[in-house]
Order: sequence, then C-alpha cells, then structure tokens
Amino acid sequence: MATKSARGPLGLVRVALLATILLLALNTVFGIERASREGDLGEIGELVIPLGVGLALAALLFFQSQRAEEAQRAYLASEQRFRLAIEAAHCGIWEWDLERDSVFLSEATAAMFGLSGTHTLPGQELVDRVAAADRAIVLRALANAAAGGSFEAAFRVPRTDGGYSWIDARGRGFGEGRLIGVALDMTQERLAQNRVQAAESRLRDAIESLSEAFALWDRNDRLLLCNRNYSELFGVPAAELEPGASREEITKLIRKGVKQEMAPAGGRFEAEMKDGRWVQVCERRTTEGGTVVTGSDMTTLKRQQETRRHNEQQLEELARKYELEKIRAETANRAKSEFLANMSHELRTPLNAINGFSEIMVGEMYGPLGDPRYRDYARDILNSGEHLLALINDILDMSKIEAGKLHLRFEQLSMEEVASETARLVKARADVVGVSIVLNFPALPDIEADYRAVKQVMLNLLSNAVKYTPRGGTVTISAEARTDPMGGRVCVSVKDTGIGIPQEDLQRLARPFEQVESHLARTTSGTGLGLALTKSLVEMHNGDLHLESTPGEGTTVSFVLPIHQQQFSRTA
Repeated sequence: MATKSARGPLGLVRVALLATILLLALNTVFGIERASREGDLGEIGELVIPLGVGLALAALLFFQSQRAEEAQRAYLASEQRFRLAIEAAHCGIWEWDLERDSVFLSEATAAMFGLSGTHTLPGQELVDRVAAADRAIVLRALANAAAGGSFEAAFRVPRTDGGYSWIDARGRGFGEGRLIGVALDMTQERLAQNRVQAAESRLRDAIESLSEAFALWDRNDRLLLCNRNYSELFGVPAAELEPGASREEITKLIRKGVKQEMAPAGGRFEAEMKDGRWVQVCERRTTEGGTVVTGSDMTTLKRQQETRRHNEQQLEELARKYELEKIRAETANRAKSEFLANMSHELRTPLNAINGFSEIMVGEMYGPLGDPRYRDYARDILNSGEHLLALINDILDMSKIEAGKLHLRFEQLSMEEVASETARLVKARADVVGVSIVLNFPALPDIEADYRAVKQVMLNLLSNAVKYTPRGGTVTISAEARTDPMGGRVCVSVKDTGIGIPQEDLQRLARPFEQVESHLARTTSGTGLGLALTKSLVEMHNGDLHLESTPGEGTTVSFVLPIHQQQFSRTA
C-alpha cells in the first residue's frame, strides 16, 4: 500500500505531461498543415519551435520523475529493511497521533497486546489493555513525551492464560503531535530476573540457616557475603562485614581473639579462642578464583576427646583387670569341666546299678514282690533313675566337650539310615502324644562323620520337635545336597508344627542350660543342654546349625555337614 500511494503523484504528473505534449503536437500538426496550404513558412517555424521546447521540457521532467521514483523506491526499501530488522529483534513499532488520539501498532507490537496483524486503535483502548496497576505509568510517560520529553515505560499486559506479558516501550516526539517508538517483549527476561532473585533469596536464606559460619570472598579477597554465624563465631562486629570489606582487615580483627592456632592440613586448621572456645576453619577455592570459608564450633568435640583420652586410660586399666578375671574364670570353668568329666564313671556306675536292680524288681524276675505297690514303687525308681541318667549324660557330654576330652571317629555313613533309625526310636513316644513323623529323603551321597555324634544330634532335634508339638501335629525330616565354595555339603532339616519360638529367644536356645518358658515348655523337664550339645557336635564336624521359627506356626532346625572332612579324627 505504501508503494502504490507513493507512485500515484508521479504517475499523474507523467499523464498530464504526456497529454499536454500530445495536445501541443496535434495543434502543431494542424497548424503546419494549414500553413502549408497557405504557403506561410514563417508560421510553420513559429509552430515547430514551441513543440521542440515542449518536448525538451517533457524529456527533462520525465528524467526528473524517474530519479524521484528511484529515490522513493530506495526509501521504501530502506524502511522495509528497518521494519524487518526490528521485527527480527522481537521488537515492534508504534506511532501515536496525539491530536487524533490514535495509535498505529506493527504486527509484532500488536501481538504483544494480544492482537493479530497490524492495528490502528484509539489511544484509550490501548491504555485499557494495560494492566490496571500499570496504567498510571503509561499515562505519565505519555504526558512527559507530549511536553517535549521522551516516552519510556515498562508495564504489564494481561494474557488469556491468566499470566502477564512484560513490555518495555520507548519513543520520542517528532512534531505535529506524533510519537514514534519501539516496543520490546521483556517477559522472558523478567521471568529470568525473578527466578534469579528468588534463587538468590533462597541461597541467602540457606546460608543464614547454616549452623556453621560461612563467608564468600572474590578473587581480590573482597567480601561478597557472609552469614550471621560468621560474625558471632569469630567475634567480628556485623558493621565490619559489609560487602566489599577487605579480607586482610577482617583477618586482623579475628586474630585479636585467637589464643593459639594448630598447623593447617588439607585446607583445614583449628584455633583456640581466648574465651576458651575451639573453632575449625575450612577454606576452599571456587572456580572463579574466589574463596569459600566455613567455620564451626568444635569446643564440645575437643572436650569429648580430652574425656575420651582420660577414659581410655581407665579402660586400659579395666581391661587388664578383666583379663585377669577372665583367666581365673576360664581356669575355674576348665577345672569344673575336668572334674565332671572325671566323675563320669563314679556317677554312672551307681545309677546303672539302681536302674538294673529296679528293672529286675519291676519284671519280678525272681518271683512276686507281694504287695502290688512294691512293683509301682520299683517302676517309679526305674523311671527316675533313667531320667537322672539322661540328665547326667547331657551334663557329662557337655563337660567333655568343654574340657576337650570328647573324641570323634569319622567313618562313611548314610544320613538316611541314621534318620530312619532315630525316627524308629522316637516313634513310640510320638504315637503316645499323637504326633506324626514324616521322612522325606532324596538320594544323598554318604558323608564322613561320627555315627554316635550324628545320631545324638538327630535324636536331640527329633525329641525336641515331638516334645513341643501338640497332638495332631507333624514333624518332617528332610534333606538336600548342596554345592558351594566350601565344597559338597548335606543339609538336614527337622520341621515341626509346634508352638514356635519368639525371635528374641532364638539366640539363647543354643546356650548351655538355657530354656525358653512357655505354656508347653513348663510342662516338660530338662537341663537346657539339648540344643547346646547339638550345636557343639555339629560344629565339631565343621558344620553349621540354623534355627527358624514363627510363634504359633512351628520351628525348623537345620544342620549342614560337609561330605568330606579335612581330617579323620578330631578332639573338641
């Protein structure tokens, strides 16, 4: 549209000029023809000369119009390039006619106000599109520009999504009540600035919330920022810790309160203050050549270290006393174990005699005893003697193990045969209490073990499982072969559906003379050595014992034995 309007006046001039020359030429032709008929040569000359002058003037005017048109095209091209450059820089152009109170907006400027394409709208309508809180800013800038100054205003324009666009508008008056300027969308810059300010605020809050002292110095050792703890820890007045303060001057103030310093190591050093406090200072260089300094109060730690040194001396003394008492206790324990081991024959011999004679009397081998009560008394004596012998055997076996006098004899044996034989021994007792025994053994290799010891292990585990399983329950004996870095091993498990054992009591069960109390355990009797003996015998075979239990669901006791022993005889 601008190009067409610019060419219009020049085109009209050309048309008028051509029409004038055409009329002049026609008039000259007609005049020459008339003069030729009349034979008047002077009149012909008078007619040709004006025509020549007219043609010369027409040529001159045509040339001038061509130059003016080229200049106009160059101006329009320059203006177009300018507009394109402005638009490419995300700037918009606006022109405000104060007399008519109308505003022309380029396409980019109109887009900032939520419009599409170029727009010309009343000035008040433009002001109404500005956020209500910022309209006064626009009106003040407009009044300043109308008075001969410049137009400078930064304001917000509401968007349809509920947010705001920030616009920075600048312009100047060009006479006749016209303002021309540019508008720049500063939304992203404002958002980035707000984010930076928020991040800086959070950083300052974080630094202030640090329990340690914190200070940041630039590459010229000028203070950038520090927190309140820095002033309090080093006793420097807050008025001295303004940004830009010299680190050298601050260090002089700090040294006035220092009593002694420890040699620095790895960017850290400790200092004792004159008021008795100890502080630790850490320095680290930043990537920009500055320095981060942190400090913490370590007075409590220093006092604890001093207390610890004092306590260590006392602990060393206690350790020496403990070692002496431990040696005495171990000596006494060995003496007890050796005594019980040596008393094995003396205790078992009279018990065997009591059990043997009472068994003869119960069976009335040499005739009736007379009163039936004698037979009942003899049966009670036999049961009590057998029970006492079992208790003494457990105690003596444990004493032998502790005294190192229990010897194992390794031989090839089948775990399935040992388990089957043990199950037969316990079956009668299991039938009495209504407990089923299930044997689940796959094909297993023979192992090197002491037959008597392994049978004792199986008997202890199976007896315990039957003892603590209520009527109608099941005891399952299972096994499997394993291969691990230790070599081939056999794992045997005895699982019952009994009362179970709480987790906190599992560790105590394998200790000598330990029993776990429950409504069922109180109805049974024993020394509490069964699992302890079992554990010791398994460990003498280079094996491991594991207990797993859930109260109310049952207990599983497993032991793992190596298939091949490193030696064929071992003493506990």
